[in-house]
Amino acid sequence: MPASPTLLNTAMLRWLDELSGQGVFITDTELVVRSWNRWLERFTGLLSANVIGSPLLQLFPDLAMRGLAAHYRAALSGEVSVLSHRLHGHLLRMPQPRKDGSSELMPQSARIAPLVDDGQVVGTITVIDDVTERVTSELELRRQIADAERARVQAEEASRVKEEFLATLSHEIRTPLNAVIGWIKILRGRAVDAATLSHALDVIDRNATAQAVLIEDMLDMARIVSGKLRLDIGTVDPVASTLAAVDVVAPAAAAKGISLRTSIKPGLPSIRGDAARMQQIIWNVLANAVKFTPTGGVVHVRADQQDASIVITVEDTGEGMAADFLPFVFDRFRQAKSSMSRTQGGLGLGLALVRQLVEMQGGQVSANSAGLGQGSVFGIAFPAAISLSPQAEADPRDAQPLADLTGIRVLVVDDDADARDMTATALGASGADASVVASSDQALARLVDRTHSAPHLLIADLGMPGRSGFDLIEQVRKLNGDVARIPAVAVSGYARDQDRDRARDAGFNQHLTKPITPAALVDAVLRAIGGTD
Repeated sequence: MPASPTLLNTAMLRWLDELSGQGVFITDTELVVRSWNRWLERFTGLLSANVIGSPLLQLFPDLAMRGLAAHYRAALSGEVSVLSHRLHGHLLRMPQPRKDGSSELMPQSARIAPLVDDGQVVGTITVIDDVTERVTSELELRRQIADAERARVQAEEASRVKEEFLATLSHEIRTPLNAVIGWIKILRGRAVDAATLSHALDVIDRNATAQAVLIEDMLDMARIVSGKLRLDIGTVDPVASTLAAVDVVAPAAAAKGISLRTSIKPGLPSIRGDAARMQQIIWNVLANAVKFTPTGGVVHVRADQQDASIVITVEDTGEGMAADFLPFVFDRFRQAKSSMSRTQGGLGLGLALVRQLVEMQGGQVSANSAGLGQGSVFGIAFPAAISLSPQAEADPRDAQPLADLTGIRVLVVDDDADARDMTATALGASGADASVVASSDQALARLVDRTHSAPHLLIADLGMPGRSGFDLIEQVRKLNGDVARIPAVAVSGYARDQDRDRARDAGFNQHLTKPITPAALVDAVLRAIGGTD
């Protein structure tokens, strides 16, 4: 026999009261609470015995303040069957416990409907849902959308910076090349007087050097990013490093009519760092100041001790920097003007290298400016170490002529004719007897040729067509007799640490990175012959 409607209604009311996973309460037509289930007791803390018989709007006055009384009036009038109120707020102030013991109000959603009996509205029924998970999901979705938008903006900015960098790189490579190639064409095309020749050589030298600096800056940054930059840490005289950097920048300052002033305290304590990198740091900051200071301006270099730090300050009367650019002045590829209209060259790497090199050696760097047209002040600070002796050691190659290589026979192998000629000329200037060949096969034939005196040293380019320099040294080390042990110097345009290591592992005694100065070439020859690293 089927259950009677009365039994079914009683069972339903009991389920709603005791087992429902939602809050359910009923009011009469006067909005007096007539039922209040267990779910509501648990989350409001109000027992049904204390709620039933009380006016709803007196129990929860904020319902009227929030306009929800109108929902109930609409339900009682029979105007609507169900009103759904999606509150990502709170219909009733229900505390929701957290894991840490605190609580917050539960996000809720409510449905309000008229309660009808035999066609007559006899009250209202309200069903409340806990929508915490839904709200959390929506918030997470919004967060993900916001993160995606930030990532998109960052990607677009990175793409823009990359495009500007590539355009700037093209400009910075082509501009000096234009001067070099142009003057070479002029010199080849007609006879020129001594003054014009001297000027042309100065232009070619200056632009070739600029390209070498540009390439070295890019390689240094790549080494830093990959963690491959090596520092030769030792005792460094900050006075000597500062003066050396000033000497390098002085001609450029003089050419622009800039007054380069120095205020350097003598006898400053030494610092711990890489002497070559220290000079590079100061030179980069000075070169930047000279670049952005107009004719007639002043660049002032100071070196002093402040407490336990050695501080080198470079102050200029140049273009200055806007406040919104200052936070980015040491970022890679960031320039205050990054368009075709900018008046100064460069890749935006110099100051980024400064910060990286300073921080790698335990120092700090800062930049300040009062604004555009107000000049700039850069500060470099390092912890003081021990005192230096009165006379700091200088690089012997800076004070002495090239070493004498008279009697040393050198075999040079390079597929590039200009490179062969330059190497042979530099060696010849030191007294060496240089023979040149254009390929690895010719070099092997020359080494095994008994009709000629055996060379004392092999200099080989690594990137040759056919048999590379690596193939050549491998074959040389397999030959018979003393020739298999001939000292060898590798020459390459690849300057990474792993390139040097690979050359050593292949059998070369020394590795030289292009461009090569005569002093570096002669030094490598002496080291290879002497068996020193």
